[in-house]
Amino acid sequence: MADSRQQKATAELLKAFSHPTRLSILQTLAAGPRCVTDMEEILPARQANISQHLAVLRNARLVDYAQDGVLKCYYLCRPMLVKDLLTLMGRDEPMLIRTAAEIKAAKERLAEMNESTRSRGASASAINGVKRKSRGR
Repeated sequence: MADSRQQKATAELLKAFSHPTRLSILQTLAAGPRCVTDMEEILPARQANISQHLAVLRNARLVDYAQDGVLKCYYLCRPMLVKDLLTLMGRDEPMLIRTAAEIKAAKERLAEMNESTRSRGASASAINGVKRKSRGR
């Protein structure tokens, strides 16, 4: 997820999941296609509100609909992604508690790894006859 476009797209996708009503809609649609009137009977929201949330989910390309006469029946258009994210968010992971000493040790290990990587890069440059420019900090 290195480039900023991918990060932006991922952030927008996660925003679509960031409302209780939208999560309920996604969970409902994970069981199968539904029309808005069906969802209104299941969800604690009115038709207009459900439709607004469905528009957000459509813009995020998580749901789409098929016209059935005057009814629009919605379905998950990325079912594996939705189901996987719902499963992941539903996990009850224990919270990690770290001491200041553990954090300090982890930071020191990271600094050592970064230094090791930099010195290997400098060694490879020297072997290849390439000079590194200083950054003038």
